[in-house]
Amino acid sequence: MILLGRDDLIDGLRDLVAELHEAGHPVGLRIIGGGALALRYFDRRTTVDVDAVQVSPGDESEVVAAAERVAERRGWQLDWLNFKAAQLAPWWGRDIRWASIHDDDLVTIEVAPADGLLAMKLKAGRPGRDTDDIRQLLALCGIESVEAADELFGEFYPGDAITDRTWATVERLLADGRLEPPASPPPADLTPRP
Repeated sequence: MILLGRDDLIDGLRDLVAELHEAGHPVGLRIIGGGALALRYFDRRTTVDVDAVQVSPGDESEVVAAAERVAERRGWQLDWLNFKAAQLAPWWGRDIRWASIHDDDLVTIEVAPADGLLAMKLKAGRPGRDTDDIRQLLALCGIESVEAADELFGEFYPGDAITDRTWATVERLLADGRLEPPASPPPADLTPRP
């Protein structure tokens, strides 16, 4: 399994944009998870993939095929861009206000906002794997109590509450007081290179 850093993600998405331009059809792609965090919000360790949740406009199968061509050229796993995490995205609660990181009138790539990503990370609640992401997102969202984190979670996932294990994780992260927000990375330039 190949680990992808921020520069890898940018290069891979730049190649994907070029592939999609060759096809000539409008595509809108939405990204969540570690890829979204690294591209827009903070310096994050590596990730194994980019979690996409929606293609609109466009055809998901065309995007997957283009991503596989990028993977073959780069020697990456074929599913470096995948739609497996789509079930984590909140579709019935508070609206996600997607943030554009690339728009060239043919291809648009958006990432979820920090509050939406925090809600998704709280839902996944994987000890160790999500802990640092949750810490950074709590700081970015100005969340200072477990109750506030649970309230935010409930806005995106109405009727649900964070698990006891995730509650304990957030409690530990906030035990020392206010968290300092991380520095944002420079904007990702996904314009294909000639």
